[in-house]
Amino acid sequence: MKLKQNNIKSSFKGGSYMKLVTKIFSLVLVVTLLFITILFSAEQKAKSKKGGVVVVGLYSETEEGAHVSYRVGTGEWIVVKLGDIIPTNAEIKVSVEWDWVEVIPANNPNVVYEITGSEKGDVIKKVSNLLKENGRKVTFPKAGSKNINPTLKNKLVVKKYLGRHIYIAPDGSESDIKYGDKLDVKGKVNMIAINTTLDLMFPNGKVVTVIGPIKFDVEKLYKGEKIYKMLNITK
Repeated sequence: MKLKQNNIKSSFKGGSYMKLVTKIFSLVLVVTLLFITILFSAEQKAKSKKGGVVVVGLYSETEEGAHVSYRVGTGEWIVVKLGDIIPTNAEIKVSVEWDWVEVIPANNPNVVYEITGSEKGDVIKKVSNLLKENGRKVTFPKAGSKNINPTLKNKLVVKKYLGRHIYIAPDGSESDIKYGDKLDVKGKVNMIAINTTLDLMFPNGKVVTVIGPIKFDVEKLYKGEKIYKMLNITK
């Protein structure tokens, strides 16, 4: 009889121990899953930011640029600024027909994508879909390189810009200046509006920033002549 009672007590203790082990295991499992979820979320955000696009060209009729914006998910629309890094999971909107924005992949400056407005209404594109399209290929001089690419000789390459700028070719034809354009020294540039900027790269990789409004000969800038008092050359 005494042996039977001991077996019952032993069985009870064993059952309690198993319940305790099960609770601890469940708690550890929950904490582990929570940690993995947080880690995965942080990793996705980091990837989204790293794999996003950079705004390298922007033209909007309004001074605030409110007609070009982006948002993530169902969040509020954020006005696009030159140099912004827009996440891959965002969408970009251009609300006015004559406005546009140019972006490049954050890890590849040699391909550019453009979104332009439409008279039919808002143009909205997801960044993830935009990156699947065939962007325009561009090339730039290598900074510090002694061997100048023959195709870039006597030319300044557009590195980024804010506002609308017109390039007047040697034959008199005019075109809007865009990212990666190669401006021949025999041409002219007309920066139309105030507080607009244009970054141009020399064949040796140096960059010059011109602030509008101003109209100038590309050759003067190429030779290093002072064309405007607000001029900054970065080395």
